[in-house]
Amino acid sequence: MIVNPANPKHILLGGVFVREFPLRKRSDDFEQIWSWTKEDEKNTLKRIYDCFQKSWKLIEGKSKEHPDLIVTDTGVSRFDISMLFVKSLMNQIDSPEKLYETFFKTKMVDLGDVGIGLFPLTSNFPVIYPKTTNAITTRLRIPVRKTSGKSVWDMYDAGEFEGIKERTLEEVKTARSIAARIVHF
Repeated sequence: MIVNPANPKHILLGGVFVREFPLRKRSDDFEQIWSWTKEDEKNTLKRIYDCFQKSWKLIEGKSKEHPDLIVTDTGVSRFDISMLFVKSLMNQIDSPEKLYETFFKTKMVDLGDVGIGLFPLTSNFPVIYPKTTNAITTRLRIPVRKTSGKSVWDMYDAGEFEGIKERTLEEVKTARSIAARIVHF
């Protein structure tokens, strides 16, 4: 991994968020929350935290229509949620207890882990190991190729912020395509 959330030199750039209501067959618009400087990181974290808080409020009083808050992406369980928690903790966005409840009480569907079942174990690779987005899209015949995460930092260094936004939006769309295809696989 290129980024370590506990390293104060590494900043959270933000991301693209979308609320989906699969039982109602609807979704909200994509919400892009970004910061491009270390000085703006705390504000970005507050906005993301508010987005999660609003999502939790939408499912207060769990029901069959809203059983749990679910976050989905490739690597979400080992990177995204950890990054949000650690950076929010470091920036004192809320108490450690509330931050933990907001981020770690979500149900995480890490597509890299889910994708394991799409690949039979072989004598060449007889271990269970999370799959990459590219491996999963190839297996599911989704015509998308994701470039290395390092390219985001190259784009950041070059000031190509719109490119980062576009890339991340496409990654979220790809994750949605993977999830939809896995459900019907």
